Amino acid sequence: MKKICFKKVTAFSSAAVLLTLSVAGCASGDDGSQRSDSSSSKTELTVWTRDSTVEAVKSAAEKYNESQDDVTISVVEQPASQMADQLSLALSSSEAPDIVSLDCTKVPYFASIGAFADISDKYDALEYKDTFSEGMIKSGQLDGKTYALPFAPDVSVLLYNKDHYEEADLDPETPPTTWDELIDYSQKLTNDAHYGYVYAGADAGSHMFTFMPYVWNNGGEVLSEDGTACLLNTENAIEALSMFNDLTNKYMVSPPSVTTYSWNEAQDAFLTGKASQVVLGSAAIYSFISGEHDDMNWGACLIPKGPNGTDYASFSGGDSIGITSQCENVDAAWDFIEYSLSEEVQVDELAKGGLLPARSDFFDNEYFNSTPEYQVLREALEVGHIPVSLKYDEMYVPILEAMQNCLNGEISPEEAFKTAAEEIDKIMQE
Repeated sequence: MKKICFKKVTAFSSAAVLLTLSVAGCASGDDGSQRSDSSSSKTELTVWTRDSTVEAVKSAAEKYNESQDDVTISVVEQPASQMADQLSLALSSSEAPDIVSLDCTKVPYFASIGAFADISDKYDALEYKDTFSEGMIKSGQLDGKTYALPFAPDVSVLLYNKDHYEEADLDPETPPTTWDELIDYSQKLTNDAHYGYVYAGADAGSHMFTFMPYVWNNGGEVLSEDGTACLLNTENAIEALSMFNDLTNKYMVSPPSVTTYSWNEAQDAFLTGKASQVVLGSAAIYSFISGEHDDMNWGACLIPKGPNGTDYASFSGGDSIGITSQCENVDAAWDFIEYSLSEEVQVDELAKGGLLPARSDFFDNEYFNSTPEYQVLREALEVGHIPVSLKYDEMYVPILEAMQNCLNGEISPEEAFKTAAEEIDKIMQE
C-alpha cells in the first residue's frame, strides 16, 4: 500500500486549532476497523457520520448490507462537536474510517492535508452531478480535484409568524423580498408582545449561517475566490452589517440583549412567539411538520435581497461525504457513496426524517409535497454559498468580535469589518 504522509493534521475547536500532529504511516486497522479481513471474502468498510444523520446512515447501511454479499458497512456515530478532532486523531494514528460524512466547511482543510481520496473521475461521470448545490460542491474541491460530495445539506431561510403578520396588517402570503421590506415589516411587527426580528448575536457559527447570506445577496463576498483574503471590508459587505446595525440600534426591532443570544435562545424566541422573524435552517421546518410546534402558523421564504444584489443567497451547509485516503478499497467505498446518493437513501431515509436530499431532483417526494416550504429550501440550496477556506473555524473569533462590537454600538460597521478583515488576512497568511 502507498505510504501516506499527513502533515499538520489539525484538531479543531469551535474557535481555533487545538492540536497539530505530524506523522507518516500506513493504515493498519489495529482498532478493529480493518477494511479487508483475510479470513472472510467480504470487504469491511467503516463509515463515520455526525449524530444529526446517524439514524439515516445506519438504516441505509443495513439495507445496503442486505442487498449484496461482497461488502459489510459498519457505521460509527461521532458527536458533531467532536467529529473534526476525532478524525484528526484517527488520521494521525493511521486508523481513519474508510468513508466519512462531516460538516462541509471542514472538508477543505482535511483535503489539503491529504485526508481524502481523489474522486474527481467518479464525480465527473455522475449523470446527476448538476443537481448538487454549487456551494457544497466547491467546498469539496481543492486545486481542481474533487474530494467530497454533498450528502445531507442544510440551508438558511427566513421563517416568519403568519399570525403576527395578520395582526400587523401584513399579508402572510407575501413575505419580505428586499432589505427595505424586511426593515418595514420588522418595525410593524414590533410591539409590547414581540419583536420583529431576532438573531443569535453571541454565536459565531450562527453569524456565518444566518448573517453572511445578507453579504452575498447584496453582491458582497466573505472571502476571495481562492480563500486566502477576507473581503468583508468592501462596500457591499459593510452595507449588510450597516443594515443589521440599523435593525438592532436604529429601529430597535430586536430584543435589547440580542447580542448575547445563543443559537437556542434566538430559535426559542421565535418558537415561543417573542419574535416574529428569524433566519434558521431545515431542522426548524421539520420541527413544525413533525408536530413539535404544531400550534404555530408559520411560513418560510428566501432571505431578503440587498439593493446591490442580483440574486438571493443562502448558506449552504450540512454534511458532505468522501472516501479517506487510508481506505484500501476505494471502488467498494464509492459504491456505497453512490448508494447513499440514490433515491432509496436520499428520499426514503433523509427526506423521510426531515433532512434535505443532496440532489435537487429529489425534492419532489411524498414527504415534502404536502409542505410547500420545502420548495423554498430547494430554491435556497440552488443559491447556496460557503466561504471556502482551509482555516474556516479560525475566522470565527474575528467575525464574532467585530459584529458584537458593532451591534453593541461600540464601533461603526466600517471599523468592525475593517478590523475583522485585517485579522482574518493575518490568519490566512500564517
